[in-house]
Amino acid sequence: MPASVAATHSLVALMLSPRSPRSGLTFLPTLALLLLLAAITLTLQSRSQSSLRLLSRLTADLHDRAAQDALTDRLRGLVGDAMASPAPLPGRPRLDGTPFAMDWAGQGWQVRVQDVEGLVDLYLAIPETLALLPADARAREAALAALPPGTRFPTLAMTLARFGIDPAEAAGLVTQSGRTGTLRLSTLPKELRPRAKTLRPGPREGEQITRVQLRFAKTGG
Repeated sequence: MPASVAATHSLVALMLSPRSPRSGLTFLPTLALLLLLAAITLTLQSRSQSSLRLLSRLTADLHDRAAQDALTDRLRGLVGDAMASPAPLPGRPRLDGTPFAMDWAGQGWQVRVQDVEGLVDLYLAIPETLALLPADARAREAALAALPPGTRFPTLAMTLARFGIDPAEAAGLVTQSGRTGTLRLSTLPKELRPRAKTLRPGPREGEQITRVQLRFAKTGG
């Protein structure tokens, strides 16, 4: 029988049993003790459930990280071939963020391989390029003014926050690892293509791609 239920039965028994004039002196402390024990039991049960939920999330995160590491190893040769080719290759991921299906341990994954020079660099992009995003150029300039010259915020998430850009709206469209600040139009993500028709090409279209970024998303069992 759970401790809280047992405590309740004991309390009812005390209330129904005949009491002597002196029993009232011990009833209130006993009641307080029973309530305390019940509260402790409920607290421990709640903490145990929270610990189990946390452990479950950590296990799932560890499993996903292992899957992404394994998929990254399998992608090395495929991406290397795609980076060395001037045109998309059959059976190889495209370098413009087009989804590429893979699986690991019975779990389906959607992988996006993106040429970094096909993304808007938040630090180097000229205003015309930055205007492709829902971004405020003045917020970027104010944040850059607070940084020592040539330095960047440690993470992309921090950069987006300081520049006042919604991460959900900029997902897969921005970087802080570019070299030129201009865009390679042939590897633009599809979300940017309609808005980039008036831009001049950035890195030479024949120039070999040297850096890509990967994004993973589960697609179901």
